[in-house]
Amino acid sequence: MTVFDHSFIFVIAIVYPIVSLVSYRRLLARVARGEKFVRTDAYKSTVISHWCLFALAMALWAVSDRNWADLGFSLTLDGGFFAAAILTIVGIVALYIQLRQVTGGDQATLQRFRDRIGDLDLFLPRNGNELGRFYGLSLTAGIVEEVLWRGFMIWYLSLFMPVWAAAVLSSIGFGIAHAYLGIRNMPQIAMVGGALALLFVLSGSVWLPMIMHTAIDMFQGRLAYEVVNLTDGNHTPSGNAPAAASA
Repeated sequence: MTVFDHSFIFVIAIVYPIVSLVSYRRLLARVARGEKFVRTDAYKSTVISHWCLFALAMALWAVSDRNWADLGFSLTLDGGFFAAAILTIVGIVALYIQLRQVTGGDQATLQRFRDRIGDLDLFLPRNGNELGRFYGLSLTAGIVEEVLWRGFMIWYLSLFMPVWAAAVLSSIGFGIAHAYLGIRNMPQIAMVGGALALLFVLSGSVWLPMIMHTAIDMFQGRLAYEVVNLTDGNHTPSGNAPAAASA
C-alpha cells in the first residue's frame, strides 16, 4: 500500500461526495432562479467524471503491479458464485415485479411514489432519448462504482480489518457518498450497498455486483420515467399498454 492508495480512497470517499453534494445544491439553486437545465448534459458530465475515476484506479493498480483478482476481476464457478448468481436473478425479477406493480397502479399510488422522489424529479428522463442516455449512465455507475466501492474499497479496508467488517463499512460509506440524493435516502442506499457487497464477498468478484447495480439503476430509472409521464398524463401505464418511448 502506498500514499497514492490513501489519497485515492480520500478522493472517492470524501472529496468526490462533497463535490457532488455542493454541485447538486448549486444546480438546484440555479434552476430555481430560472436557469435552463439539460438532463442529458448532466448525465454526460457524470459519466465522464466516473470514467476518469475508473481510469485513475486502473492506472494506480497497474503501476503497483498487483493481482487483478484482488480487485475483483476474477471468476471462480464455485458454490459462493452460484449462490450469488441466484440472489442476482431473484433481485432482478423483484425489480421487474416492482416496475409492473407500480406502473399498473392507480393515479394516487403513482403520485405518492412521485412525491417521494422529491428534488430528484429534476433529473429523471422525460423522453426516449433521455431514457436511453440514463441507461448509459446506469451502466457506467454499475461498472465504475462496483470497482471503486466493492473492489478497491473492500480491498483497502480489509488490510486493516476482517473482510465482513470492510464490506459493512464500505456499504455505509457508499450510502454517505450518495448524500446528494437526499439524507432520507442514505440508509436505503447503504442497504443496497450492503446487498452488493454480499454478492461481491460470496462470488469473490465484481461481475455479479456490476450486473445487479446496473439493473437496479436501469429499472429505477425506467420506473421513475414511467411514473413521471403517467402522472403528467403523457402515456398509459406500461403494465397495460406499451410505453410511449423505449430505449
